[in-house]
Amino acid sequence: MNVRIAQLLAINAGAWFDGVLEMNQYTIKIWLITQTVSSEEQNIAFRRAKHFIYSQLENTIFVDQDDPRAEAFAKAGLNVTTMPGEPAEQLIGIMLFHKLNAIMEDRIRLLEVEISAGDAVIYLHGENETSEALPQPDWWHTADLVHNSYTIGNSENVLPIPTVWRDLELEWPGGPAEDQTGNIVVFADFKQTDDTE
Repeated sequence: MNVRIAQLLAINAGAWFDGVLEMNQYTIKIWLITQTVSSEEQNIAFRRAKHFIYSQLENTIFVDQDDPRAEAFAKAGLNVTTMPGEPAEQLIGIMLFHKLNAIMEDRIRLLEVEISAGDAVIYLHGENETSEALPQPDWWHTADLVHNSYTIGNSENVLPIPTVWRDLELEWPGGPAEDQTGNIVVFADFKQTDDTE
């Protein structure tokens, strides 16, 4: 049996518009329907969506991916979410619709997103609306935690540590676990072979 559920979420984040950083409290309401009878998979899918919103989008800066400041913000160690245009609430809602559906991998389907940045206007995006004409970055359709369009190389301020769902105990039951590598650091003990010591 498919069950319809809704969740109200709120995050603080910035939006870079015309050279000005606007801080907002975004209120997000998501309308969902379960697609699997496995309550364990339903819970994992729901926790994945909430983790993405609260760990990746909380305190992010939404910025147009073509803005020259986007990469500079990321290189400075700021949390950046790139968008294919000015980061208006409507575009953020469309991104959430696609990204959360990708993250939940058909265990739960997102039907509609409502988003507001504190004013009286609520923007809606649902499964019956089309967004094919809108440029969609590849990361919108991946089931990982990526939320920008570029890879930041090594810098003194940023240490990239990729995280997989397994590391967060949010992998699907029965999935491969032992053969995957994650955030593993190996400290080798190299013995000196010089006989003079």
